[in-house]
Amino acid sequence: MMKSIAIGGLLFNIQMERDMSILYISRLGLGSKTFLIADYDETDNAFGQMWAWPMEFTTHEMKQFRNKESLMSYINLHRTSLDINTSTTKSELEFYNGIVEFLLDWMIFNIEGTGFGNVWKTLVVFQKITWCTLDAGAERAYGALFFANGNFPDAGMYDEYLNRISRFNHNFKTSAFFSDLVDPSAEEKLDSNKYTSAIQLLRAEIRYSNFSGNYSSLVKAQAYFDNATFRIDYLYTLQKALGQMVITDMNVTLKVIELQVLAYAVVAVIVIAACPVIMFFSEALTSHMQTYSKVLMKTSNELKDEQSKTDTLLYQMLPKPVADRLKKNSKFESEFFKSATIMFTSIVDFNELTTKLPPLDLVDLLNGLYTAMDDKLKMFDVYKVETINDTYMVASGVPVPNDSRHPAEIACLSLEIVSMIKKQAFGATRIKIPLQLKVGFSTGSVSAGVVGSVMLRYCLFGDTVNTASRMRSCGEPNMIHINEPTYRLLEKTGFFVLKPRGAITVKGKGKMLTYWLMGAIPKPTENTVTNEWRLPGEAYSYTSSTSLYNPSGVGPSNLYGLSKTTSASGSLTQYATIHI
Repeated sequence: MMKSIAIGGLLFNIQMERDMSILYISRLGLGSKTFLIADYDETDNAFGQMWAWPMEFTTHEMKQFRNKESLMSYINLHRTSLDINTSTTKSELEFYNGIVEFLLDWMIFNIEGTGFGNVWKTLVVFQKITWCTLDAGAERAYGALFFANGNFPDAGMYDEYLNRISRFNHNFKTSAFFSDLVDPSAEEKLDSNKYTSAIQLLRAEIRYSNFSGNYSSLVKAQAYFDNATFRIDYLYTLQKALGQMVITDMNVTLKVIELQVLAYAVVAVIVIAACPVIMFFSEALTSHMQTYSKVLMKTSNELKDEQSKTDTLLYQMLPKPVADRLKKNSKFESEFFKSATIMFTSIVDFNELTTKLPPLDLVDLLNGLYTAMDDKLKMFDVYKVETINDTYMVASGVPVPNDSRHPAEIACLSLEIVSMIKKQAFGATRIKIPLQLKVGFSTGSVSAGVVGSVMLRYCLFGDTVNTASRMRSCGEPNMIHINEPTYRLLEKTGFFVLKPRGAITVKGKGKMLTYWLMGAIPKPTENTVTNEWRLPGEAYSYTSSTSLYNPSGVGPSNLYGLSKTTSASGSLTQYATIHI
């Protein structure tokens, strides 16, 4: 900005030198260059105040502008060649206007790049007033030339004169929108002065002149020059005031920026100083987080293990589907199953055993029996409901319905259990006592639900449960006792050997027709290579084994001489033999 103000002063002096040179070669001149020396000195002094030449000029294509000394030499060469006989007003205007417009273009460009904050408004005014100073100087030269020579040499200079006045008026009026220093009524105040009121008349005379007339008047030429100079002095004063205002505003803004930079620097120093502390605490925090993560992971794994143990225990108390539903909801609605099969078993003469055996031996005996029976459950689609004393209760078709397969599932399980009991194939470690079981099951509708809030149990209710219990209590040792509805369902499969027992009196039921489940049907004859039978939802085939009760095989797959096959609908193992 300081460079722009210095160049503004240089422009002012160059324009003054230009106008005095034009007067010298016109009829207003005194015929000697002596009166120009003072203007030359003012211009040289303005160059001297340019302590630093703009760096942008050092690579300019026109060599006379690359540094201050080159431009001064360029102007001094022109001063020397100035001659009242050979020089023309047009050549003087072109020479000085070229320098003025070059410097003015750079100054305007430089001003546009330095504005920030509220300073840009004052810079806009400074730019417009600088243009006004340039146009007022050109008008002074053209007006004095007109009256000195009697007319303009050509129409182009006349148009240039009018354009300069028009641009001056526009820039001066619009500059008032951006700064209070510019008074739009200044022209009227200046024109009221006796030295400046005449310029309006002189402008009018030039505006309405024609190119063929002679308006030569040294008095008017001098008056035009003096009045225009008065205006230029006012504009130059205004320009300097605006420049000082810009410098003041920029200094204030720079002070604010310095304070901000200082504050930022202090904050940066504090942050840098705090970095080691922050890094230490960050590292400590990271270490604690890693330790906590390891502890959390270990605790999470332990929690998962405990959760797994809890689920295992819960699944032993309740069916898995029921337990899963209870974990999701605190309540479990009771269910009704239209068709299911319930089986009971009990030890024959159990009360006598309780009096003969020590408690530990009795518990060991029951544990060995029930553990062996529990292992059999894995082979079938059944669910162990509960054990009470010597009573062992199993169901099929609940809590997950399995269509019509539940009678066959329970029938096969009962055959497995009776076979095991007859061979005494269960592991009691403390005492070996031969046991016999009563087995009975029944098929029908049941209701199911979770009972209690402590030691939850999945309980079954209904006449089917009572009937199954009566079938067991009215049965015979190592025999499988069933009622008539169960008999009909097993008979439909064509896969089991059933024997009528006849009508018996059942407590709470009266006369009932009951049956014995003797075993599975015989294997096919030797003439039949294979013969496929299908129970509900299962596929099976016969083997060529002729042995009964698995005397040589291991596992249930050939226990009754029937090989096990698995279908997509379940895991029921089927057998084909005669249960004797």
